[in-house]
Amino acid sequence: MSMQIALIDDNEIDIFVNTKLLETSGIRADLKSYLNPLEALDTLCSKDIDVIIVDNQMPEITGYGFLEKIIDCKGDALPVMIVLTASVYNDLKIKYEGLHQNIQLWEKPLNVEALSSLFAEA
Repeated sequence: MSMQIALIDDNEIDIFVNTKLLETSGIRADLKSYLNPLEALDTLCSKDIDVIIVDNQMPEITGYGFLEKIIDCKGDALPVMIVLTASVYNDLKIKYEGLHQNIQLWEKPLNVEALSSLFAEA
């Protein structure tokens, strides 16, 4: 069975790179990409999803704001949530940990080995 993965990033190149990384990783996934995080919110709030991978910096809404809305609409049925950022610094980690303890904060590009390990542990 494939994982349902949503990739949200306003940058087409980052979407392309992360999609290729997932496709060549051997991770079995149905991947849906969104360039517009507001469109993604409309869809993902009413859809079963296993993993949400979201960019930290987007013009329409930040990764933090996006996940805040996902947590509100999903309640206890939360997917794995991964935030991709250019650099991980302590203040940013603390901010996301304050939102929800299960949010993963990773540097770009997507680390497919870490993603595979995350699901091997589950």
